[in-house]
Order: sequence, then C-alpha cells, then structure tokens
Amino acid sequence: MPIIQRVGPYVHIVEARSPENYLSIIKLGVNQSSFQQFIQWNLSFVIAQFYGIIQPGLQEAVHAFRGLNRPLMHADDMQADEHIIAYSWRPQFDYVWSHSRFNGDPIPRVPPKGTVFVVLVQELKQPEEYPDHGVIVGTIEHWSWVSEDLALAHAPVDWQERYAQKLWSRDI
Repeated sequence: MPIIQRVGPYVHIVEARSPENYLSIIKLGVNQSSFQQFIQWNLSFVIAQFYGIIQPGLQEAVHAFRGLNRPLMHADDMQADEHIIAYSWRPQFDYVWSHSRFNGDPIPRVPPKGTVFVVLVQELKQPEEYPDHGVIVGTIEHWSWVSEDLALAHAPVDWQERYAQKLWSRDI
C-alpha cells in the first residue's frame, strides 16, 4: 500500500504544471479530511485513481482551464468557482483497488472508452510554505473520467461551456 506522507493538513503533496506556464512546476496538496471521507465512504476506486493516475501523472496533463462556469462556494469563498484550475489528459490506465482497504494496491485497468481524466484544483488565496516540502499553492479537490471533446483531444466534452478560459494546451 502506498505510504501517506502528511504535511500540515495534507496527506500528500503532488507536483503539477503551473496554470501560468506549463514549463513550470507547482505543488498541490490533498486535504486529509477529503481523503478520510473517501476511505469512510469506501470509495476505493477514487483512492486507487489518486495513487495510480494523479500522484504519478498529474504533470502529464495536456490542458489547463481556469474557472468553473457554475457557482461554487468553498469554505467562506462565495466566488470559489473563479479559483478552480481543471487539468485534463488521457491516461493510459484507470485504476481499481485490490484487496482490503488496509492491505492493497492500485491495479491498472483499461480506461473508459472516449473519456479523459479531469482533476479539479482549488487555488489557495495564500500559498502555504512548509520547510522541506516547499510552497503549496492549491488543493486537489475532485477527479473523474469525463467524455472527451470531439474537436479538442484530451479535453472534456463542452470544455468551452464548462470553464471560463483555457489557460494552455501542450503539444503531445
């Protein structure tokens, strides 16, 4: 089983491409409370996707978008929808969890056909610095498979309606 590496309120720190420039790398956290909910709700596939797709592969994102085109409140932020970064790409595998929740591993599976993987990140108002770990600039809040757009490979269907703006696309 992968080892949880707590840093402040985070169970994991993950590297991603910067929303500002895909050549730069930033650090994102996964809140301990969110991760505990996945375990309590027995969402083992979500945990398997984190360990199998996000942790090793978030830097593989092909597109980044800013802002959800729907209202979102997060904590005391009434305009949280404006501070969401969505990363999308088509990973080679989906993952499921094997064995028990205390003794298992992510197992690769064929991903759903015609889909891309989308990770939603909430940008922090104030980045948080941790000695030996660097600066955390956002939190990973949600991830899922979404139908792929027919016109823009590796992007979610109707990305123009989903997000306020496309920040970048990488050539792959």
